[in-house]
Amino acid sequence: MQKTPKKSAIITKKPKNKGGRPLEYTQEMGDFICELVATHAIGLPTLCKMYPQIPSDKTIQRWRNRVDTFRLNYACAKLKQADLLAEECLEIADNSTSESYAADRLRIDTRKWLASKLLPKQYGDRVVLEQKTEENDQLKAELIALRAKLDEENKREF
Repeated sequence: MQKTPKKSAIITKKPKNKGGRPLEYTQEMGDFICELVATHAIGLPTLCKMYPQIPSDKTIQRWRNRVDTFRLNYACAKLKQADLLAEECLEIADNSTSESYAADRLRIDTRKWLASKLLPKQYGDRVVLEQKTEENDQLKAELIALRAKLDEENKREF
């Protein structure tokens, strides 16, 4: 027969307090914020002002830093927002008139710039990087020598 341990012998571990301000994060609120970001072409501070039921942009930034699932969902929402910005550029361009040309151009350029920062591979300028190595330098030197040799061989006097 086993003896049951005395109450004083049972040690219960309390969860360790990490310190700092509590997150107050809920999955429902995170999903709602991500949906707002994905469906609006405006920034987070403006969204927070428009929708008083969501927390401040600083709180949302803190959630992005600390909650992995929210960070991933928010990143996906920002990618959708970049597509939305690109679509808005088309709408602005299609509805532009000669009177509103300068203002519309500024609106389009701003959206293009923001989309290129959110999705650089899709909307950014193509950047070609050339890697400098000794092998590249040798090949270039050989090509220059061959070109000079061919030019000398095929030289004609006119």
